Order: sequence, then structure tokens, then C-alpha cells
Amino acid sequence: MEYLKFKSLLRRVIVIPMLVTAVLAALLLWESFDLNKSLQWVDHTDQVLDQSARLLKLLVDVETGMRGYLATGDETLLQPYFEGTKRFDSEYQSLYKLVDDSSPQEQRLNDIRAGYFDWVAYTDKVVALRRTGKADGAPYESLQGKRGMDALREQISKFQDVEAGLRIQRIRTAHRRWTLMATSCIGLGLGFAVFLTLFTRYHIERLGSKLLQSEERWTATLGSIGDAVIATDSEARVTFLNSVAAKLTGWQPAEALNQPLQKVFKIINEQTGLRADDEVLRVLEEKQIITVTSNVALVARYGREIPVEHSAAPILAGGGKVIGVVLVFRDVKERRREQEATAEQAALIELAQDSVSVIDMDGTISYWSRGAEMMLGYSKSQAIGKNSHDLLRTEFPTTLDQINAELMREGHWEGDLIKTAQDGRRIVVAGRWALQRGKRGQQTRILEIISDITERKRGEESLVLQKEHLRALAERLQLTREEDRKRVARDLHDQIGQILTAIKMDMTWMTRHLPESESMVLARLNESIQMINDGVKSVRAICSGLRPGVLDDLGLAAAIEWQASEFASRNDIICQVNVPPVDLHMDGDRATAAFRIFQECLTNVIRHAQAKSVRVSLCQEDENILLVVQDDGVGFCESNLSNSLGSLGLLGMKERAQFCGGDVQISSSPGNGTTVTVRVPVDTPSAERQQTCIY
Repeated sequence: MEYLKFKSLLRRVIVIPMLVTAVLAALLLWESFDLNKSLQWVDHTDQVLDQSARLLKLLVDVETGMRGYLATGDETLLQPYFEGTKRFDSEYQSLYKLVDDSSPQEQRLNDIRAGYFDWVAYTDKVVALRRTGKADGAPYESLQGKRGMDALREQISKFQDVEAGLRIQRIRTAHRRWTLMATSCIGLGLGFAVFLTLFTRYHIERLGSKLLQSEERWTATLGSIGDAVIATDSEARVTFLNSVAAKLTGWQPAEALNQPLQKVFKIINEQTGLRADDEVLRVLEEKQIITVTSNVALVARYGREIPVEHSAAPILAGGGKVIGVVLVFRDVKERRREQEATAEQAALIELAQDSVSVIDMDGTISYWSRGAEMMLGYSKSQAIGKNSHDLLRTEFPTTLDQINAELMREGHWEGDLIKTAQDGRRIVVAGRWALQRGKRGQQTRILEIISDITERKRGEESLVLQKEHLRALAERLQLTREEDRKRVARDLHDQIGQILTAIKMDMTWMTRHLPESESMVLARLNESIQMINDGVKSVRAICSGLRPGVLDDLGLAAAIEWQASEFASRNDIICQVNVPPVDLHMDGDRATAAFRIFQECLTNVIRHAQAKSVRVSLCQEDENILLVVQDDGVGFCESNLSNSLGSLGLLGMKERAQFCGGDVQISSSPGNGTTVTVRVPVDTPSAERQQTCIY
């Protein structure tokens, strides 16, 4: 520990001053670059002044040559004039490029160039006139040529004055840069010396205190570890023992100090009982970490054996020298119990008759239980690593993407599946999927448990078929009963009614032909005729109860009106009826079913509703006949309907509606009456169908 701290201090003492030196060097380099740049600007200004002087000299030579020629007429004096005009552009462009960083100076040069071309244009005319003898040199002194050249000289002088001012400024700037760099060198040198002195002193003092604290910190760190820790020197003698190690070995730290490790940490092979290999000596020799995780037991000081797993690592000093070993070990008794419990649970899963498997989101199998082998015929080696859906040719109730979406959203999914076993049998199973979301770096997995429900499904299909048979039989019985009622009603009306009518006619004839003296006989005959009248009424009532003739003769709407009128007159209950003005197109069976349901509704009103009024409406909506019966009675709680013995009538109503392909809906609540809505499909073509509801 002390060696590492000392190396860290040395690195700081060397690296940090080097970094500071690099920073100072960079700063001085930057200042030198800045000074060099300032000097370059001074040199640049000198170049501008030199070039402007050359341009001015060129103009002077041009003017001198021109004036000499005008004064003497000697053509040789024009040579400087012509050469100067040719060189002007090159000298001007050189000067213009030097001031491309200054827009005002560029503008001054543009003005000079424009003035020069004006002057040259004038002097060319004067020279031409002199050659023809039409002019002399005297007027030139007071004409435009002299004034133009004076203006050019004045502009160039101003241009040079500006550059001279810039030169003075740049020289001052360079001087300031030089002064700053010199001052910085002196100040930074002194500051660096002071910093290095204070920095080195500070870290040397810190090293002393850290060396004093390192042993205590190292001891506290190892002591706070939850596992047992023993440290040794290079001769495998104990130098440290934390509290956990003391508890497991039975040795107190003071007692174990400088004891041979084999005496304090005695381990044996759990299976053979022989002493295990000494890993500490191997670590000292091989300089590698060694870990032992199974079949090892620690023999404590007083003979108690504790199953442990341990590892040993070398303590390295400078140069890779091994100066000791750190031994870390822990009691694994509780973990072994948990592993055994987990193994027992896995064994119990193997005993399950259901198929248990684990797949990933793509369907690849990673676990395959014994129940899966027995149910589906594939062994573990045949199934693991294969795609479950492809291997078993799974048929899903919906798309697999939808199932996976629900699984990711809810965390579980249940549904019936069809799988194909190895022998080709198609098995209907109840699938239960549970999602295990993968942690970081782990795959998301699905636990799939399936139960074979093939026989149960077959039984359910058989029950459904039996139920359909019973419903068909009940429908047939219902139709047969209606036919019997119709036949009995017809026979009573046609035969018994006719017999009673004939008897009545005969007795009436007898009363008309008997003498008045036979008063007693006449009285008996009149009583008999009255009894026959009552019998005819009874026959008619019985016929109406068995099968109302109005239903067959006038249709459902008229039959409902007649029945409602009879109901209101017999029970003193207001009955409001709304039916279409024309009869609805329904076959006899559907009309009979709707009428019988209506009769049952009125019967329930009498028995249970305690209603004061009933509202009945009959209409045709789209492809259905709609019959609504609403009362203002006491009502009932719909949740208690299925548990009531009195609900058999309501069940019969629903059965009648189902026979016709319709349905019955009942809405009620305590104190709010009851509404029964009956829908029965019509048999009328769509072209003839119309909306006939009356509200």
C-alpha cells in the first residue's frame, strides 16, 4: 500500500510540473508568435512605404521627361515618359496588393490611379500638339497638367502619412508584446518555482500521514467485507483475520497472528475426509488467483465442519514480487440448502403430467419437461434448440404477433391451441404463457404450460350437439303442441259447436210448436236452450285459449290487439297498444311464437308485476319484427333472475324466440317496472320490407 502511494506521489511530482511547464511553454510560444506577427506587420508597413516611394519616383520621372520635351523639343527626353507610363500598372498593382487588408488605403489608391489616368490623357494631348509645332512648354506650368500632378503627389503623400502612422502604431504594439513576453517569462518562472516548492512539500507531508493511516484503512476495509478474509505474508503466516473469519475458524485475531495458515484455515475434502490441497502455497508459487467452489469443508478450531467455497489471490509489491496472499471464503451451507430446494422443485415439475417448457420470443426451446415428452412424444434432445411452433405445428386462435403483443403488455396469456405430436396426433391443449422479462444482457423468456384437453373438448362438443338435439326436439314438441291445439280448437269449433247449435235449433223448434198449456215443458226447454248457449260460449272460449282464430285469420297485429283487449277487460289494467295498420309478413310459426311470448308477458304482469298499466308496441325494423311490452309494476333485480324458480316462464320465452332465430331481452330494476323486447326475424324479401314501427 505504501509503495503504491509513493509511486502515485512520484507521478504527481513529475507529471504535474511537466504539465505546468508545458502550459508555460505554450503560453510563451503563443506570445512569441504574437510578437513575430506584430513585427511582420511593421515589415509589411515598410514594404508599403517603399513601394509607394517607388510609385512617386516613377511619377516624378514621367513628369520630368514630359516637361523636358515640352521645353526643348528633344524626343530623347520622352523616353522616361513612355517607360514610366508602361511601368505604372505593375508598380500600382504591387502596391495595391500590399494594402488589400485596408479598405481606406485601397480607396486612396483607386483615387490616385483615376487621377493618374486623367493626367496622362491630358499630357498625351500636349505632347501631340508639341510634335506638330502648335504648342510650346510655357503654358504647361499654369495649365491642368501641373495641377493634376501636384494633386497626385499630394494624394500619395497622404497615403504615405497614413502608412507611417500605422507603422508607428505597429512598432508600439510589437514593443508592448516584447515587454509582456519578458515580464511573463520572469513572472511565470518565479511562480513555477514557488508552486513546485509548495506542491512537493505538501505531497511529501501527505505521504507521511497516509503511510500512517494506510495500515488502519486496509485493516478496516478487509474487516468490513461480508466474507471471511485471512491475509498472510510470503511465508504463509497469518497477518490479518477479520471478524467473519474469526467466527468461522474459531480463532481470535490476536491468537491467529503469525500462526501458520494451515493451522488456522484447515480444509478437508467433504467426500473423502482427507486434507485438501494447500492453495496458498500454489498462489505463492504461481502468482495466480485460485478459486475452489465445491466439495470442501472447513474444520474449525473445535472440530466443527463447515462447507465453504474459497479463493486465494497474491499480494504483489513493486516488480511483481509476491509479499503475501489474501484468502477469501464463505459459508455456503444456506446456499446449498436453497440449491437443494430448487433441485427438488425442478424434480416436482418433472413429475407434472402437464407439459412444461421454456421458449424465447422466437419460439426456440431451452427447457423441456418429462410431461412434455410424455404428451408430445419428443425427447429433450429432440426438442431443445428447436422452434416449438414449427416442431409441433402449433395452430393459434389468432396471429402469433397479436399473442406476443398481449404477452408483452399483460405479462401472461391463456388460450386453446392445437399441437401435433410426434406420432401425428392432433392434440387440443389449454395453453398458459407467462413472461419473464430479461434483465440487462439476458434474453426475455416464456414459461409455457399446456394441458391436454382433447377429451374435454370432445365432451364439450358432444354436449353442444346433445343440447342442439334437445333444442330441436323441444322445438318439434312446441310445434306439435301448437298443431294439436289448432286441431283440437278446430274440432271443438267445427264438431262440438255444430252439434250444440243443431240441438239448440231443434229445441227452439220444439218450443215454437208446443202449446202454451205445456208451460213446464216450455220452461225446461228454455233452460236447456240457455245451457246450450252457455256451452257454445265455453267452447268458443276454450277454442280461443287453445288457438285464437284471429291469429290465423287476421294475423299477429290483430291477435295482439284482441289479446290486449281481453287482458284489460278481465284484469282492470290499462293496456295501450300500438300496432301497424297492416299486418306484418310472418309465417305461422314465427307469428305463433311471438304471440305466445306476448301471452306469457301478460301472464307475468298479472302474477308478479302489480302493474296499473301496460304499454305494447309492435313494429318491423330492418329484417326483424320488434315486440316491446313495458309495464309500470314493481320490477325486480336482474342479477337474481337466474336463481329464481319463477324464471322458467322467462326461459320459455327465450327458447321460443331462439326457435325462430330471434332473441328476448329483459330489462328491469326494483320500482321501475319491466321491459321485455322481442326480436323475431321476418321472412319478407328486402324489396317488400318497410319500416312499420309506431311509437
